[in-house]
Amino acid sequence: MKRLLLVCALVLAQALLAVPGANAGTAPVYKVQLDGLPPKHDNWSFLRYFPRTITVHRGAVVEAAWAGAGAPHTATMVPEANADTWRQQNQDPGDPYAFVVPDSAVGGDDSENVVNPAAAFPSDPTCGSEAGNACAFDGTSVVNSGFMFGDPSNEPSFFVKMDAPVGTYSFLCLVHPGMEMTVNVVGKGQAVPTPSQIQAKATTQFAKATNVWGPAADFQAQQVVSGPVDGGHTSYTLWAGGFSHNVSADEYPDKPLTIHVGDKVQFLGNYEIHTATIPASSIGTVPLITTQCEVPGPDTSATSPADCSDPTKFQIAFNNEAVVPSASSTLTDPTAFVNSGLLSAPSSTTFVADAPGTYTVICLVHGPAMSTTIKVAA
Repeated sequence: MKRLLLVCALVLAQALLAVPGANAGTAPVYKVQLDGLPPKHDNWSFLRYFPRTITVHRGAVVEAAWAGAGAPHTATMVPEANADTWRQQNQDPGDPYAFVVPDSAVGGDDSENVVNPAAAFPSDPTCGSEAGNACAFDGTSVVNSGFMFGDPSNEPSFFVKMDAPVGTYSFLCLVHPGMEMTVNVVGKGQAVPTPSQIQAKATTQFAKATNVWGPAADFQAQQVVSGPVDGGHTSYTLWAGGFSHNVSADEYPDKPLTIHVGDKVQFLGNYEIHTATIPASSIGTVPLITTQCEVPGPDTSATSPADCSDPTKFQIAFNNEAVVPSASSTLTDPTAFVNSGLLSAPSSTTFVADAPGTYTVICLVHGPAMSTTIKVAA
């Protein structure tokens, strides 16, 4: 994940060496928030736009301002009032904005899946870095920021000028389903909120997410349910993270789970992607993604497009060892690699305890902050 952060930061840096684009002039700038910082010691992601709806005049500029601590998002303006409808038509497998695509679909010759370049990279790298160089949205085509990452020390923004006709459109994230905002463009004769009123609305909604939905997601992430199974053993069920109103608690239970040989531990997928992977040290040896240049035959490692003879051949590829379940789901040795592969609702995985020991579990997507311990007694 750190490498992906670096790569996309480099790509973004190149994109910001922009030539002038659509000029905002004196157009009002409406700042909206993506994600947010959780309370101290909580590993939450706010997979939401704040506020959920804004109303502006044609010609206004919308600033999508990141406010999180590292999760990748896109700010993508689409010509559809209903974001879910647009996703169904454009983000299913084989669609132009599917998040994951086969390597072969983007000119590759390897048996792997990669992040769709249409999602990962800006639709126009020459605009969007500031209000005076906002990308123009005309109501017919997609305007996409590409991957950008929250950084509390230097949060990025993406600016879009609403040149679309009167109507209703959607701002959404191509990475996270349900992360979206409705944008109403109205005629000049209709009153609209001021930018400060929009920010106050965002603040109120973020407070609810922090005080209500975050704790609800956290509570779910800490739950462990047990029940009897055949042979006098016990089955334990827990969630791969908690989730409430698009707030994700990227956590496993804080308290170690003590079980016995023959017991089972089931991890239920939730609405953010996770893995349940043993041992925790796998985070240093089994990367979630690799970055590379697409070339005939085995691809070559790269850290940015500049490393490729043809920068358009730069790829972000998913590591099959991380995203595909391991051949065995039996806990036989605390140092042996056992992996759920990617978990999301409604998928699940079950580990069977076969040998005593202390097994450490980690999520390869969210790292050490999302880990727990399973102690297997004889």
